[in-house]
Amino acid sequence: MSPDKGINFKTNRYWSGLFRHFGFRTTIHWLIESYFNLVLSPIPIIPGSFIRKTVYSLLLGKMGSEFFTSPGVKFLHSYKIEIGDRCSLNYGTILNGRGGLKIGNDFTTGPDVIVWTVEHNYSDKDRKILEQGEYDAPVEIGNDVWCGARSIILPGVKIADGTVIAAGAVVTKDTEPYSVVAGVPAKTISHRRTENKE
Repeated sequence: MSPDKGINFKTNRYWSGLFRHFGFRTTIHWLIESYFNLVLSPIPIIPGSFIRKTVYSLLLGKMGSEFFTSPGVKFLHSYKIEIGDRCSLNYGTILNGRGGLKIGNDFTTGPDVIVWTVEHNYSDKDRKILEQGEYDAPVEIGNDVWCGARSIILPGVKIADGTVIAAGAVVTKDTEPYSVVAGVPAKTISHRRTENKE
């Protein structure tokens, strides 16, 4: 098919370059993972969580105990995702491990949370974004972290122990321990405190 029929040959080279970059084994893992995301993601909550935990224990880099997932949860590049104990992923959560993703214990998400570890290069205005490639940047999430509904964690960020991320926040930089962050981009709005108990 000729270029005037809608084929972008540079875009095709971009995708083939990704396959060359990842290699055969990783590409096969990626295809299997994509199939499981399609088939397992919609299964209802109780049997689905058990089935997803069983299958993804084979695909994830590490999975702790008492792992729970709601329908709609998807993993991308799961072989580079490490998850601690007692973690719970709510409806529609997407974890992208391409740049490396480490999650501590007791991590909880609201619905539609996204954790992303890869980004496009775009600084050269004289070149199309798809021609500038991508870069990976790892994300680290500490213990006892809660991400509110539709919050997003971007590449290269470290989420400290005890952080609360408000609904809709976009986290672009590291957080402080036991902070509450909100907004776009997310900023610290308060800190968790110890309640006085009589």
